[in-house]
Amino acid sequence: MGIPKFFRWISERYPLTSQLIQENKIPEFDNLYLDFNAIIHNCSHPNDDDAHFRLSEEQIFTSIFAYVDHLFGKIKPKKLFFMAVDGVAPRAKMNQQRSRRFRTAKEARELRQKAEAKGEKLPEEKAFDSNCITPGTPFMARLSEQLNYFVNKKITEDSNWRDVQVVLSGHEVPGEGEHKIMEYIRLSRSQPDYDPNLRHCLYGLDADLIMLGLLSHDPHFCLLREEVKFGPARKSRGNSSLDSINFYLLHLSLFREYLHLEFNSLATELPFDYSLERIIDDFILLAVFVGNDFLPNLPDLHIHENGLEKLFEVYKKVLTTMEGYINDAGTINLPRLQLILDEMAQWEVDVFEKENSDTNWYKGKQAKYKNGAAPKPTELVLTKTQREIFRAMRDWLMAKPSKALTMPNDFPAKDRLFILTIARDFNLSLAWDEYDEEGHNIVSFTPAYSEETFDDEEQEAQVALLRVMRKYEKAPIDGGEEDFDTRATNALTHKMDKWKRDYYFGKLEISYDDPEAMQKLVYRYVEGLQWVMYYYFTGVKSWAWFYDYHYAPRISDLSSKATWGGEGGNGRRGIAQLSFDFKLGQPFRPYEQLMGVLPIASKDHIPAAYHDLMTSSTSSISDFYPEDFEQDLNGKRADWEAIVKIPFIDEARLLTAMSTKEHLLTPAEKQRNTPGTSTKFTYRGLNAEPTEYPSSLPGFFPPLHRCMCKMEVFDLPTLDPDLGLTLVTGLVEGALTGPSALSGFPSLNTLPHTHTVLGHHHINVHGTESRNQSMIVFIKNTFEERKTEEIGREMLGQRTFIGWPFLSEGMVVGVSDELFRYEKVQVGVPGRGVEKVLGTPHSQSGLGFWKMKAEKIEGVYSKRFGVVTGPVEVLLHIRPLKGLKRLEDGSLVKEYEGIDKEMEAAVQMTVSAVGVEDPRYVERPAPHLSEEFPEGSKIFFLGEHAYGVAAQVSATTDNSLSVILAFFPSDKSENAQFKAIVQDQSSSSSLSPHYYPAFRAAEMLGLSSRGIARITSSFLIITSDNQKLNIGLNIKFEAKSLKVIDYSRKEGRHWEFSQKAIKLIKEYQEAFPDVFRCVDINVDGMLRAVDVLSGPNPDGRTKEIRAWLKSKGVPDFEPVTLFCDQLSKQTISQIEQLADKLNTNRSTDGIKKAIVKGIPRQAVLKPAHAVYRLRGQRFALGDRVIMVQDSGGVPLGVKGVVVGLNAKTMDVVWDIPFMSGSTLGDRSVFFFLSSSFSILCFVPTSLNAFFVFLQKQMLPIPRPRCRV
Repeated sequence: MGIPKFFRWISERYPLTSQLIQENKIPEFDNLYLDFNAIIHNCSHPNDDDAHFRLSEEQIFTSIFAYVDHLFGKIKPKKLFFMAVDGVAPRAKMNQQRSRRFRTAKEARELRQKAEAKGEKLPEEKAFDSNCITPGTPFMARLSEQLNYFVNKKITEDSNWRDVQVVLSGHEVPGEGEHKIMEYIRLSRSQPDYDPNLRHCLYGLDADLIMLGLLSHDPHFCLLREEVKFGPARKSRGNSSLDSINFYLLHLSLFREYLHLEFNSLATELPFDYSLERIIDDFILLAVFVGNDFLPNLPDLHIHENGLEKLFEVYKKVLTTMEGYINDAGTINLPRLQLILDEMAQWEVDVFEKENSDTNWYKGKQAKYKNGAAPKPTELVLTKTQREIFRAMRDWLMAKPSKALTMPNDFPAKDRLFILTIARDFNLSLAWDEYDEEGHNIVSFTPAYSEETFDDEEQEAQVALLRVMRKYEKAPIDGGEEDFDTRATNALTHKMDKWKRDYYFGKLEISYDDPEAMQKLVYRYVEGLQWVMYYYFTGVKSWAWFYDYHYAPRISDLSSKATWGGEGGNGRRGIAQLSFDFKLGQPFRPYEQLMGVLPIASKDHIPAAYHDLMTSSTSSISDFYPEDFEQDLNGKRADWEAIVKIPFIDEARLLTAMSTKEHLLTPAEKQRNTPGTSTKFTYRGLNAEPTEYPSSLPGFFPPLHRCMCKMEVFDLPTLDPDLGLTLVTGLVEGALTGPSALSGFPSLNTLPHTHTVLGHHHINVHGTESRNQSMIVFIKNTFEERKTEEIGREMLGQRTFIGWPFLSEGMVVGVSDELFRYEKVQVGVPGRGVEKVLGTPHSQSGLGFWKMKAEKIEGVYSKRFGVVTGPVEVLLHIRPLKGLKRLEDGSLVKEYEGIDKEMEAAVQMTVSAVGVEDPRYVERPAPHLSEEFPEGSKIFFLGEHAYGVAAQVSATTDNSLSVILAFFPSDKSENAQFKAIVQDQSSSSSLSPHYYPAFRAAEMLGLSSRGIARITSSFLIITSDNQKLNIGLNIKFEAKSLKVIDYSRKEGRHWEFSQKAIKLIKEYQEAFPDVFRCVDINVDGMLRAVDVLSGPNPDGRTKEIRAWLKSKGVPDFEPVTLFCDQLSKQTISQIEQLADKLNTNRSTDGIKKAIVKGIPRQAVLKPAHAVYRLRGQRFALGDRVIMVQDSGGVPLGVKGVVVGLNAKTMDVVWDIPFMSGSTLGDRSVFFFLSSSFSILCFVPTSLNAFFVFLQKQMLPIPRPRCRV
């Protein structure tokens, strides 16, 4: 099941399930799990459509580290961080893995060939082959080493990582990543000390994760994933830096409630107890029918064609006739499932009938005939009654009657006419209205020939009689509507049988009429259903089982009324009687999986000993590795969904062939071919002795000289038989759901609603309107009859919760209706007055503004979320909770946003109280100094003469601290040297470029205003093969409000260009004058290369231009916002050189220490307090800063220089490189920026003004330049 389609289906049907997350609105989680392969793929080959794209392995590793660190920093798990890399998978999954890898290799080859056919020169180094992301490859072995190093480094340097248990289950551990995670959750839930309200967050892109999360039955469960884009936005790459990626939380708590709304109508109709948990289990089984990683979808049952909706309809209809549910914690009740399939079989007939116009045409013609259209004159059609009359007459005549034939005279008019006709045709005498001995009215027939007839005349009469009999024998039956339906059904069955024969022969190469082949196909598919359910609910039931067909059987052939196999199929059809016996077996070893899933093109990832098994024509398994193969979309729309028709691996043949080569493996290769164990990483403790951890990439990553991480084997929880432990199904006792759930886990039931409706509401899903049904919630307005002033007296000055159902706290500061705004004001003498609620009428413009806001709130809830709020007549004006503020005495109190962040909410959409408070925002009194600052804890001194110096607490009293300062005496002079470099840029004309207005620059170059505007921006031309190529300089971006440092800027409404930009344009003019003759042409659309460039080969000239632009560094220009102030690349280079020089000459022997006593708590800064104390700082270019937060990507205590100021963020070049930094778009060569951390400036302008969120100007994930 493709995740974009399933994710969109969920977003359309259940619109509130997904939440676009914001930094301060993310729930608190205990456990974070990463389905790690999604990250590896994202970071290693994000641009498969570009044949020129290349990444070094170092870039891949650092991108992976940055991505993991980014996800950890977003979620901040409290207890467990579990990273699961795909190990060797069950054979059932290897079919899909094999198909994907063969298709990947084929697409890569075709992309390369296409580029070469165009004459493009490709890089000499090989493109990254994503097929190496398979267990057992050298790449995966190297990645494991890097991940071990990364985790050791993070636990050593980042306090957030020290407080959790980190687990890495690498490629050496068998099992798919998501199923290793679910195995841990499943076993943990069965332990006696399990917390039923544990908060889970699972990151990954696979649709299966949604199912696995649901079947855990833990209500506090979210899926974290990147934004899925649809339509034109899906193709737009845009800014791919980490901070530009939108993440969604898919709340399974809401999904569960939507499923309840979907099916709760059954509660009063079922002959057994209604259970949401059992409904969820059944839903998971039903979803398998639209396809998953192990079984193909049932034919014609596609998620994009409302396949799930149809399954829901049938399930609701049939469940009421059953004695229970169809899925019992992974065990399928086949007799009950049979009833579902029998009903679905009729749906397949309806689909076929709709798609076959021949049948519809036939029925239409028959309907026309029945409605009065006469048959052809020569046509003889009998009714059932007329056929009986004929047969009675035929039998009487053939017996050479000696007496009359009589019949009751009760025929309708049309049959009386028929009797006259047939009597005439058979030359019979007819007598009406005679009576028999009992007085019954009869009609009688007697032969019309005489007894004196000659022999030859009699013989001729017999021949004529037989000819007439044959005429009536052949006549079709039209016994009315019932007979027509029978004929139509028979015709439809005949056509369907032919349709199925074509399907099975064309797709599966088996005969529909072969009972053995059809029974095996049905058995294997249903066996697959059971294998998948076991796999989901209890784990691998058989490592060796797999579905050995590319397609599923037709739905109606799973029915108990199926007709396949003819007479030989009797007693074999249907699924209710089937049983299965799975043998657990053993997983493949890594090389066996590699040989089973990789194509020849990826043989470099397999030990050389096995290569000839793939490539040699004499190999006994060479047929496993075709280079060309058929791909069948089979009703799907996207190429990646196509069925790859390659042969299935014969396990016995594969293992036999490989066993002949195993002795050729090197010791290192043999080691890589053995299964491994998961690893647990923990912090050694504050007072533990550090160890040294070696570099995983010598010369690139440094060794960890004071590593504080401990590595141990991680063992999964067990089901202890002595304790009677078994897997727990359904909700764990004590789990909180609905409004009682923990903070951050939303519920539809926190507001009352009148009813819900499933209908077409045209929800806007990710920018496009839905054409499918959505679950619409109608809110009950409990304030409907109340006056606005009364609401104001109750709610003003009180907190409330907004953003339903994703509740966040705010303070009510105003209440308004369409005429007045009510606020609390102080009336009377200051200090002795009273507070009253007073209303102020809106201004004239305010009346329209109020109405607009009310309509917008109502519209957004309706069209985006499928929620009908009812008329919005009262608005609350709310200031959201900003966070906690630390007072000078050490206490923490709530702080709300100012008037500039005030927002409005419809009163009926707010919640006055929540079941569980968010513990992160609970006010706390000041702790004792010894508790807040334990002896040995790291702090920063904020005293006047050693401001920003790192220190350590040596002792505490009731109201003061003693600290030990540690500093380099040269710090002050070094700071001055960095500042001087920046000041030199401002004063030096060589470093600070002179800018000219655009019109003046145009005059200097002999261009028009139109010409300079076109050549300095994007200038697209079309080549002969319809490629759109940009030959502009791209130093200004009007629509995006971007400029290029040292080349362009915008003053007011007018652009200006530097001397450097003018020089570049001049060189362009001299090199390609024909381009500049066309920049003034005023045309709609793009110019063609042949119209712009002179010479016989315009396309070749285009390539020359692009090569020239590349030589000038134009593709590497970094656009930045117009509102930023940045140091030049040359100045940043000087800063780096100075930092490098100072670091080289610095030695720990130069550190001086000093003891300072009697310090109040407000004169020191604890790293954990940075988020509370350092707010609103103002920085200047060249300011010397230090990192004072001990969590995140920048190591604690690292110093840097501010090199860029943006509207809300800033860029810092740090003295040392680190893994999660970036090169500021190559403005920095060796030193990097990271973001969202606390920075302390060495210029003590204000004690409470040193917190800033930095902009993470990460390069697009494919191009990080991090080096150490």
